[in-house]
Amino acid sequence: MVMLNQAAAGQTGLGGFGQGNLVWLDDGKRVRLDDRVDFWPGTQAWQTIEDGPEGPTSGIGMTSLLAYLKRMREVDGQPVTPPRPRPSDREVMCNYCGRAAELHGGLAVYPDRKDLEDRQFWVCWPCDAWVGCKSGGDEPFGDLANEELRAVRIAAHKAFDPVWGHGLMTKREAYEWLSKTLGIPRQECQIGLMKLEDCSRVSQAVWERFAKVGE
Repeated sequence: MVMLNQAAAGQTGLGGFGQGNLVWLDDGKRVRLDDRVDFWPGTQAWQTIEDGPEGPTSGIGMTSLLAYLKRMREVDGQPVTPPRPRPSDREVMCNYCGRAAELHGGLAVYPDRKDLEDRQFWVCWPCDAWVGCKSGGDEPFGDLANEELRAVRIAAHKAFDPVWGHGLMTKREAYEWLSKTLGIPRQECQIGLMKLEDCSRVSQAVWERFAKVGE
């Protein structure tokens, strides 16, 4: 079986699968896309149910999944049209390539996340990088994050969130502790704003302070 870990050239967006089928199965634990691929949002794993020219294929992550479906639609003579950016007077630049980012709705970025339908994101498709906007507008929450940075931020949340989620501290106390421990000003101490190295420090700090609570 061919195994794809990530897309080499970015996902290019599928505009919320407007040209294909999306069916929720197993009480929402599994999503079937284009009658070709099954995707498990909880683990980010996917595999083909209808094989293409590459034979049976599987992967991890939405990036490789969308890249695969994009290729298959091209093979079928139904190439994907990149989603049309939303109008905005704000100028946001990609911190990876320096090009202008585009404003898109949540389903263009996370087709499997109906809860993000009303959110907006600044996206650089070639870099496979994006950042969410603050509620109710188009102001970005921080810099764009590529797949590597998104992965370490998710890991940092998994390590840190149980500190307040399991009642070891209140949420406010937990962030104040993290701010002091990492030496980051409290107003800037948010995992969604952190760089790679700081995200790695979050997991280490939690381990040293609370032993296995972050697992």
